[in-house]
Amino acid sequence: MLRYVRHIPPYLPTILVVVFICYASLFSDPFPEQERWLNFPGSDKLVHFIMYGGLTATFCFDYHRRHAESLKLWLFVVVLTVAIVLGVGMEWLQMSMALGRTGDILDVVANSLGACLGVVTGNKIFAKLFAIYRLQK
Repeated sequence: MLRYVRHIPPYLPTILVVVFICYASLFSDPFPEQERWLNFPGSDKLVHFIMYGGLTATFCFDYHRRHAESLKLWLFVVVLTVAIVLGVGMEWLQMSMALGRTGDILDVVANSLGACLGVVTGNKIFAKLFAIYRLQK
């Protein structure tokens, strides 16, 4: 299965996740006629956590399929900073665009915590996964 991963263009999955986050964050009803399966107080914070954790974990996936070494500290900081700035930017745009969306500081906190967890776990998981794959080749 992992042998097919090398055919995916570099960082395309990460770019697609960023596009999805922008779409989901900036449209007033990005998924119309969808049943809301997460319908409890604070469920939107969980969604924010998952989206930004998925973003940074996807970056780790993209990085480790091309590099054998773990993320350097400077790259770790850059990935976190970019994800947090994206999250703040999306919330600011929601407040500014008047499309029926509102920005929320707790969404920024959920985005940031998700990004932190995603980059830490993504780095560990994908470093090991691709190291095992390289050993099997």
